[in-house]
Amino acid sequence: MPVAAATRRARACATLLQQVHAITDIEGITPSALHAIKLKLVALARRADLFPAEDFSMPVAQGRNHPLLVEDGDGHGLYLTINLPGKEAAPHDHGIWCVHAAISGRERHVFYRRTDAGAVASKADVVQVGEVMVEPGNGMAMSDHDIHSTDVVGDAPAIGLALYGYALVRFPSVAWYHPAFGTTRSGVSRRSVA
Repeated sequence: MPVAAATRRARACATLLQQVHAITDIEGITPSALHAIKLKLVALARRADLFPAEDFSMPVAQGRNHPLLVEDGDGHGLYLTINLPGKEAAPHDHGIWCVHAAISGRERHVFYRRTDAGAVASKADVVQVGEVMVEPGNGMAMSDHDIHSTDVVGDAPAIGLALYGYALVRFPSVAWYHPAFGTTRSGVSRRSVA
């Protein structure tokens, strides 16, 4: 009797998190560690049989995150993300590292660097410094306080895996940037409530 996709998926996600901890226990959160984690996440995303569409409801509007494995305390959060065509997110800083890999579809991630000293509240200058297309076989990794924007490219939903240094319910304050106006605003931190 074949093992159900949900059971195989749970095992694969647990194995991924064990591998992630093995990497970060040795290296910490460094660019090379994030690259190694990205390669592991891309490999998991290639196993599309673990993520059948019927197991994950589509979003009603724009996007949806399905928890796959959320660790207790200050542990990591692994999610299956579904973003519909046309969904975009303005430049933002999660305040924590993250890694994304595509199962299907395409999502453009544009990276920015803050160029001002942060001395004036609500003001921020950012410049574009790079771009990556997250599509099957490819992913992206960001360190704490890296800034990126996203947009779904094409007519198909972008379905992928997202691994964050903290679960979404325990995110620090997310900072949003508006490059054309040189402004920034921050959301409420979830660190103290979870």
